[in-house]
Amino acid sequence: LSVGLGMVSSSGIYIGEKTEITPVPIVSYESNDFFIRGLYAGAHLYKNNLFSVNAIANINMMNLDVDDLNTDQLAAKNINKSQLEDRDRSVDVGVESVLRMPYGLFSLQAVHDVGGASKGAELRLNYQYFWRVNQQLNITPNIGLEWLSNKRANYYYGILDSEIARGVAAYKPNDVILPHVSLGASYALTEQIRLSGIVTQKFLPSKVKNSPLIDENVALNTYIGLTYKF
Repeated sequence: LSVGLGMVSSSGIYIGEKTEITPVPIVSYESNDFFIRGLYAGAHLYKNNLFSVNAIANINMMNLDVDDLNTDQLAAKNINKSQLEDRDRSVDVGVESVLRMPYGLFSLQAVHDVGGASKGAELRLNYQYFWRVNQQLNITPNIGLEWLSNKRANYYYGILDSEIARGVAAYKPNDVILPHVSLGASYALTEQIRLSGIVTQKFLPSKVKNSPLIDENVALNTYIGLTYKF
């Protein structure tokens, strides 16, 4: 069991949006039956030394606050803030399969938003390699792909039907694939206290970049946390 405090930083990809920093509590717990890893938790449905299948739940930090958008940049696209709606964070539930190999870990997740935000689905394919540099330092590079269903992609990157009804030009990217790379690291300050962090960069495809709400080519997310192990 580990507890602590972390900070999540998300670069603004929407027009005029600034980098958002959100404090989050950290609870990490591992057992033979279930686990909690910050905003991500699950229960083992099947597990052996090489392969496992888990039921999972997580909070997706993607969101949009219309008040954070730039009025002038929106006006250049004939959009007014009053025509737009916020995009909420989602609560995702699904399953994952994990394959552990000597040269890394492969995982495939299939989740659906049950929190009522996009009501869409997402598939996530990841490869991680755990490099133990020494007794204190671990480094974890990661590459992967995320597939967002029509509902999910249109909710976060497109124009909603209610916004179209208010006069905003229609735009729906439909399903999209987002490649990403990340680098994580953790360092044991003492036997109980550990500092960890991860930097993730998502590459936005043209269907996303062409949205009238999007102002960036990539999305950069950073996490840093300090935990105490009991």
